[in-house]
Amino acid sequence: MYTRHLLAVGRNQKSETRSRQAAQFFCLLSSVFCLLPPVAAESAPPARIEVGARVYNTARVAPSITDAALATATRLMTAGAVDVAWRNCDVPSACATVPVREFVIRLVRAQARDADGAPFALGEASIDLSEQAGVLATIYVDRVERMAELSEADPALLLGRAIAHELGHLLLATNSHSSSGLMRAQWTAKEVRGNSAGDWILARKDAEAIRRRLQ
Repeated sequence: MYTRHLLAVGRNQKSETRSRQAAQFFCLLSSVFCLLPPVAAESAPPARIEVGARVYNTARVAPSITDAALATATRLMTAGAVDVAWRNCDVPSACATVPVREFVIRLVRAQARDADGAPFALGEASIDLSEQAGVLATIYVDRVERMAELSEADPALLLGRAIAHELGHLLLATNSHSSSGLMRAQWTAKEVRGNSAGDWILARKDAEAIRRRLQ
C-alpha cells in the first residue's frame, strides 16, 4: 500500500511519466482480460425422468421388508436422476385399473431350490428385443433371501437392489449388462458383504442411456 501511494501522489515529472506508463500498461492488460472468453458455467444437472411402477407382492413379503426394499430401490434410482412412483398393489383399490405407461414388478418365490454355491438369478426382466420395450420384471424373493443369508446381508437391502436392477433393465429395454455398477451381471457374496457404494449405483453410461431413451 505504501509504494502504491507514493506512485499515486508523486509530483515530479519522472514520477508522473511512470504513472502514465503504468496506467497505459494497466489499460492494455485490462483490454486483454476483457477479450478473454468467459469462464464456462458449471454444467446443469441432468434432466430427471419420472416413471411409474406397480408392485405385486404375490410372495407375501412382510410390509416392513417391502417398504424398506422400495426405499432402497428409490434411492438407487434417484441417484441416477430417475424418480419412481410406486403403486402398492397389496391395496385392493390401488391397482384396479389396467396399467398404462407403468412398469410391473412381481415378487414371487421360485419353484425349485438352487444348489448351494451355484449361481442363481435373483430376478429377470421380460424384454421384447424386436420392439425394444418391456414392462414386466420378476424378483425371486426366496433366492434373494438365500443370497442375503449366504452374504450375511440385510435381506430388505438386497431385495431393493434386485428390484432396482430389474427395473433398470426395463428402463434400458435390454437384457444386456454393464461391467460395473448396479447393472452388472453377477453379484458375488463377497461384493454383497463388501457393500462398496460403487457396486450399487447406476453407472453414468447407464443413467445417460435411460435419459436418452425416455426423454
